[in-house]
Amino acid sequence: MSRQPLRSGLSLDRRTLLRGAIGAGLAGTLPSISGAAARTSFKSDPFTLGIASGDPAPDGFVLWTRLAPEPLEARGGMTAHPVEVTVEIAHDPAMSRILRTDKAIAHLELAHSVHVEVEGLSPARDYFYRFRAGDAESPIGRARTLPPPDATPAQLRFVAAGCQRWEGGYYTAWRAIADDQLDFVFHYGDYIYEYAFAARDKDDRPNPRTMPPDFPACFTLTDYRRRYALYKGDPDLQAAHASCPFLSSFDDHEIANNWASDSDPKQTPAAAFLFRRAMALQAWYEHMPVRRALIPRGPDVLAYRGFRIGTLADIAVLDTRQYRSRQPCGDGFRAHCDDVDAADRTMLGAAQERWLAERLKRSKTVWQVLAQQVLFAQFDWRGFPWAKQTDGPLLDMDTWNGADAARDRVMAMLAEANPSNPVVLTGDLHRALAFELRRDWRDPNSPRIGVEFVSSSISSPGDGPATGDNLATMYKNNPNLKFFSDQRGYTRHEVTRSRWQADVRVVDDITARGQPVRTARTLLVEAGRPGLLGN
Repeated sequence: MSRQPLRSGLSLDRRTLLRGAIGAGLAGTLPSISGAAARTSFKSDPFTLGIASGDPAPDGFVLWTRLAPEPLEARGGMTAHPVEVTVEIAHDPAMSRILRTDKAIAHLELAHSVHVEVEGLSPARDYFYRFRAGDAESPIGRARTLPPPDATPAQLRFVAAGCQRWEGGYYTAWRAIADDQLDFVFHYGDYIYEYAFAARDKDDRPNPRTMPPDFPACFTLTDYRRRYALYKGDPDLQAAHASCPFLSSFDDHEIANNWASDSDPKQTPAAAFLFRRAMALQAWYEHMPVRRALIPRGPDVLAYRGFRIGTLADIAVLDTRQYRSRQPCGDGFRAHCDDVDAADRTMLGAAQERWLAERLKRSKTVWQVLAQQVLFAQFDWRGFPWAKQTDGPLLDMDTWNGADAARDRVMAMLAEANPSNPVVLTGDLHRALAFELRRDWRDPNSPRIGVEFVSSSISSPGDGPATGDNLATMYKNNPNLKFFSDQRGYTRHEVTRSRWQADVRVVDDITARGQPVRTARTLLVEAGRPGLLGN
């Protein structure tokens, strides 16, 4: 798969970038210090950040951990020496029937994280694992392999979730996800937020919990590593990771709010921003259960990839950040922005568009899933209490609404491939929404071709229309919008050959731990019948 060049036009090849990066602590993809792994005895638990599995395949998955006895310290409380880590894989949760044992070396250059790619297992079954380092032992986790490509699984159960700002509230939703024993979680991004310490929110209310006061906005590799360490220390998030594999992706806050390609909203020079992007994506890799194919090369990560669930579903995990055009008309919410119609605007870049078109053509599964980050459907924000009064649709320039030509090209791919049942999965908005997708969104009578489910946030704040009249205005301006909720939570998906069920799960109160999680609405799609049942 060919890599896409930086859209900045700068001549920054990998060697040039890394030559300058070594002094800034960006040498995580280079060979580690020489010498054998140290025999280590820990004074405190090195598995403070938990364990995780991810990127499942029919014969295996990735197993991850990071050694960090002092997780908020610059080096996690570790020395510069490599450390040997052992992972045991078993048939049973008690780890009484060990199937195999693998070893990996944890290096300081990658924050003493390990990514063990396990192969040779049986498809469509649970496995259990734990790590050992020195005299320390991790908790036990559950992983699961995918069914083989020609199998017909009766059901797929997974969650789409993300947007988990630490200060916003507690991770009650992650604990509920852990209890569900799913096939996997699709994490659509905003795993961390890069903002500096704040005791109060934008409305001057005390945050439910706060970061340490010495946490600045993230710019350096150490900043990003400490931020991940804070988030991954949460017991509810750790429980979710230990319960099933994750399909990990990133959105904007893993680096900087609303970044696009080689730019950020502060107009930072591209050369400087790409160094920040390189540090942020290295930290992302160090803390995610992803394969070696996703090791950053300077500021680049080849993050788009696919997963096939037998003949039931094909999932294309997309990247709507690295290759996209800058947001038009200065970003934000705009009406009458002519630049959104420019033919050269892109959200995926040319190479990723070709990859997606080919994958859709080859797909013979019942459901075809585009798992991505930002809103795909057309959406007019008039009706929200903060929205300006305009005489035309008020659109979010950071979403696909800011790149009509890019969205039209994807719709053309779908029309050409004629997939059976397209489903788009999205996050980012801190609200749960459900849309019917039409071949031409400009024509309300155009045929329906699929649906989009937007998951709400785990803890990041959001709001909605303040009154019934405001809500009515929003629905009137958005005839393809079929559901809206501004509560925290996630979406649980249960998929069979005949039906897609999306349960909108919400938490009424995230200011305290242990609050109940409930299903606010169940949305249904019948295979072969585009659109939502009952609409």
